[in-house]
Amino acid sequence: MDTENIKHPIIQGLLRLIRAEDRSGAYDSEPDEELLAPFVVTKAQKRELPMFDDPDPDILMRVSQFYAAVAWEVERQTGKPVAPMMDIHHEGWGRVLLISGRLVAVNAHVRELHRFGFETLAALIERAEKLAAEGIAAIAKFPEVVEG
Repeated sequence: MDTENIKHPIIQGLLRLIRAEDRSGAYDSEPDEELLAPFVVTKAQKRELPMFDDPDPDILMRVSQFYAAVAWEVERQTGKPVAPMMDIHHEGWGRVLLISGRLVAVNAHVRELHRFGFETLAALIERAEKLAAEGIAAIAKFPEVVEG
């Protein structure tokens, strides 16, 4: 596992979210690498998965955690509250919105969620930073919609 990228603020936010959702405290002693491992899915691993499949609840939870971490990063950088909203069809496609006030700051289409994951932590960070930058730019461009 890429221990250098674990220090990145988005990864640290993701780890906080994962641990916060663990009501029993079982994740408190789990190494960061173990908690992040399900988010890393290589191309070879994806090829082993069927083309079409229903995403299981664990995958949907990881998708939710990823976008919540992106929302948290946008919120951290703008100081404005941001909330993720997911609408996912049972076949594994749909969209995720990051909303701040009345503004849709990010509108991300998702598909093949049963294959959700990133080749590396660096790829996860790159995608999250791109989404966060989109949200930050939208909030900066339309502050009156966020405030109102």
